[in-house]
Amino acid sequence: MKEVDRRAYQRELVSAAKRLGLSTHGDVETLLINHALEKVRTWIVAHGTPANLTDLLQKIAVSFAVEIVEIHSDGDVDALLSRIPPSREPVLARLAEELDDSTDAVILQRQNRDPWEMPFLAAINCRGWHRSRSYFSKWHEVIHLLLDGRQLRFAFRKTNAKKKHPEEVLVDKIAGVLAFHPDLFQPVLSRHLARAGCLTFDVVERVRAEIAPDASRESTLYACLRNCADPVYFIRARLGYKHAETKQLDDLLSGLSETNAPQARLRVRLASASPAVQPLGIRLHENMQVPETSLAAEAFAAGQRSVRGREALEIWQTSEGGPIGSGDIEIEASRRGDEVWCLLRFLPGTLGSRAVKDTPPRSGKKDRHEGQIAL
Repeated sequence: MKEVDRRAYQRELVSAAKRLGLSTHGDVETLLINHALEKVRTWIVAHGTPANLTDLLQKIAVSFAVEIVEIHSDGDVDALLSRIPPSREPVLARLAEELDDSTDAVILQRQNRDPWEMPFLAAINCRGWHRSRSYFSKWHEVIHLLLDGRQLRFAFRKTNAKKKHPEEVLVDKIAGVLAFHPDLFQPVLSRHLARAGCLTFDVVERVRAEIAPDASRESTLYACLRNCADPVYFIRARLGYKHAETKQLDDLLSGLSETNAPQARLRVRLASASPAVQPLGIRLHENMQVPETSLAAEAFAAGQRSVRGREALEIWQTSEGGPIGSGDIEIEASRRGDEVWCLLRFLPGTLGSRAVKDTPPRSGKKDRHEGQIAL
């Protein structure tokens, strides 16, 4: 985050804390997140434990007096406008135009409603790629109302999917926590981890099906990762180039021979670790090359749905700094379209490169396929 963006975000934290009557000193972000968690926790104590997180969301939305409408097609827009015509709520005349492909959701404060109708209406974009974000988008709009406190500051507001105002960044962070409220999520995850012995893609799917059926697989995976006590990395990798190679490819337009053109390699596009990884001093860098001898590369090349096995961490190297660490890792790799998704679990004794920089590297080939299972 750039310094100017960081300062703007800090100002937003202070502004939100003031609206809610909270302290503006110390770790204000954590204070706001905990405030939201306690709000929902108090609601659960008063109303009982919901069936799952989807049920919780629906009931919390009602408690904040917001009606949620999913928009999957133009027909859903027409149905909404038929039920609540613009002649009654003029701002709805903008709905079809505003709910475009750059927008996750639109929320409005109704001006002409019957006493039994909700004062807020949230239209959630469920078309195309927005569908996987719809569960999160619903929580996002509810959190906006929570952060407004008693100061309702809008009549019509849209949530842009990519351009993030500091307030949207804050709301995203809180929504990410509440969407997987630990009081409901953690017990289910712990039970499935105890049965499986470690975090796997199957564990993620079982947890999602039981407690967060409307959440996306990827967002559930991140929630599992955040709450996992084991040191685990999740990466998504696809074919790509070094930054210097990208510039070199641009030179093809000025006559570089195709025989000298760089070749795309399997590279890390996204990497996220569980909290237990940090003490090990291990970091998987974005855009680093996936080792050609890794099971991750094997799964990608073969198009296999899932491969599990063990390999040496030493084969994972940066272009300049050598191995990122030493020890054994268990890896589960799954080809998904033009990407491979991987879970890397670091076994006892694994250390980051700073701790083992003077240790002679081990071969990653001897026991690489130990315990390998094709699923």
